[in-house]
Amino acid sequence: MGYRLRVDRASCQSSGRCIAAAPERLELDDDRLARLRAGAPELPLAEALALARGCPALAIEVLGDDGEPVDF
Repeated sequence: MGYRLRVDRASCQSSGRCIAAAPERLELDDDRLARLRAGAPELPLAEALALARGCPALAIEVLGDDGEPVDF
């Protein structure tokens, strides 16, 4: 089972930690806010949770197969 990420752009503080940790999955847009790269693959749970926990603004959510947020 893979997990997806969702970025709350209103909460993003543009720290870039997520981009440094997973440049193949996330990027900064023209407004310097994090967004998912087009076609980014799903993640194993441990990796998805590490990215979400590493966000200083807590702007990254982990979503399960059902599209619902995973509590962490």
